[in-house]
Amino acid sequence: MEAFTDRLLREHQDVWQRMQQHPFVCDIERDTLPADVFNRYLVFEGQFVATAIAIFALAVSKAPAIQQQRWLIGVLNALVDTQIAWFEDVLAKRQVNPADYPDCLPGVRNFSDNMLKVAQLGSYAEIITLMFGAEWMYYAWCRRVSEKSQRDQDIRRWIEMHAEDEFYQQACWLKAELDRCAEELTPGEQTSLSVLYGHVLQWEIDFHSAAYKT
Repeated sequence: MEAFTDRLLREHQDVWQRMQQHPFVCDIERDTLPADVFNRYLVFEGQFVATAIAIFALAVSKAPAIQQQRWLIGVLNALVDTQIAWFEDVLAKRQVNPADYPDCLPGVRNFSDNMLKVAQLGSYAEIITLMFGAEWMYYAWCRRVSEKSQRDQDIRRWIEMHAEDEFYQQACWLKAELDRCAEELTPGEQTSLSVLYGHVLQWEIDFHSAAYKT
């Protein structure tokens, strides 16, 4: 029997491939990503980490059992202790002032606002759909791109962070957890999650496109 998450990947293969072949991804794969595009992306992504912390905190509050809460709290700790510090360090090293890259672009604001709104108003299963959509997508392209070389060591490290086994295990947990959630849902509720998953991938495309806009 087809797993629910595999069904999502099949149903949204078109938008999945558009993200996998996004100019941001392909430029990194070809080692041609402009430094200013990566700097802008770092500002936008670094600011989104605060939103991700809020999203995972909401997941903890809506989780069905201590097993899920324990895992999600581990994710929160990593975001607060590791990711925030990494962004602070890399922005300082690259002498990037976030104020020079306003995040008012629609692709940036829509991604952050839509993700947070779903987490605030939606169910636990919807939150897991959000994060599965983002993290499984990220692992897929970063794993592929990690096989190529990048001269910019900050870009290289960013790719490695999302291709390493620790991140893969987190993405796998989200995949398995979403499959578990789907078993308890009606066909109509599953369809709603599929629609949401498609939205997440499109929001990701628009978010990454914003890094090219001045």
